[in-house]
Amino acid sequence: MVQHLPGRVSVILPVYRLAPSVAANIERTVGALAGVDGTEIIVVDDGSDDGTLAVAQNAATTHPNVTAIGYPDNAGKGSAIRAGFEASRGGIVIFLDGDLDLPPEQLPALIAKFEDMGVDALVGSKRDSMKAGGYPWWRRTMSRLFSWAMRFAFRLPVSETQTGLKLLRREPLERLLPQMRVTRYAYDIELLVLMHRHGYRLAEIPVTMRVAQSGTRVRPSTLWEVARDTTGVWFRSLRRRAE
Repeated sequence: MVQHLPGRVSVILPVYRLAPSVAANIERTVGALAGVDGTEIIVVDDGSDDGTLAVAQNAATTHPNVTAIGYPDNAGKGSAIRAGFEASRGGIVIFLDGDLDLPPEQLPALIAKFEDMGVDALVGSKRDSMKAGGYPWWRRTMSRLFSWAMRFAFRLPVSETQTGLKLLRREPLERLLPQMRVTRYAYDIELLVLMHRHGYRLAEIPVTMRVAQSGTRVRPSTLWEVARDTTGVWFRSLRRRAE
């Protein structure tokens, strides 16, 4: 069993098909956290078929605070987060998308803010980064509509759920991750809904996003998976309210 260390910060980087960039991304994340005591970085390969895991494991050998793990079949970002959490030890757990569209250089300030605020989850909000001219208008529109729908459906105290940067305390994750069913794109929604339902304190904070690096294509299959899984979370939340 992994020993929990309250003063430690665990950064979980889920990655998928990032063989050309994962080594550089690990180096960048290590550098960004160099001034933060007691950090560990857990890189989790979600069943890539391009050698991402081997590259990540090789990069990890040069850093004692970096661990790279993975599994053979693609199972979804939620599965990668769970695997990373099970391998982590930190009292503070950070989810950070491994492509680093959300730059790791902002993590030290966010960690300090998280500790000062005393909340259980601090959710990144990318609204300020989604400015006209830097982010496709249709993506901005989709993001606003989705945020509105999430607040309406679940009455969450945060306006965004899908930004790939979140800081959380370990205790609610230990309690709630075993209850979760979603393993792909809507895992964030299910986690935040469960945390809110159980009385944990949620807050959000603006984060920086490299807009020019962010992908502009959203596959219809992705939209279908998000809609399907979100609907499932909604129905389960209704049943829990009735209990």
